[in-house]
Amino acid sequence: MVVEGSALAVQLKSQVSEMRVTPAGEGASCVVSVTVEYERLDSAPLASEDQAKLVQGYLGLVKRVEEYLVAHPGEFA
Repeated sequence: MVVEGSALAVQLKSQVSEMRVTPAGEGASCVVSVTVEYERLDSAPLASEDQAKLVQGYLGLVKRVEEYLVAHPGEFA
C-alpha cells in the first residue's frame, strides 16, 4: 500500500494487490499471502528496498484489520 504523495507513490503509474488468507490448521491462525503488481512511470523495476516498503504497507494493513477483529470478535460472525 502506497500513501498518496509519498516518495514511492510518485514513482508508480499503477499498482494492483492480491491478498490470500489461508487457514493454518486448528484454531484461528492463518497465513496471509500478498502479491503486488505495479507499473512505474519510467517502466524500470523498483529498488529492492522500495519493493519491501510496498509489501510492508499491505502487511501492516492486514495486521491492523487482524487487531480490529480480535478486539471485536462478533463483528463478522
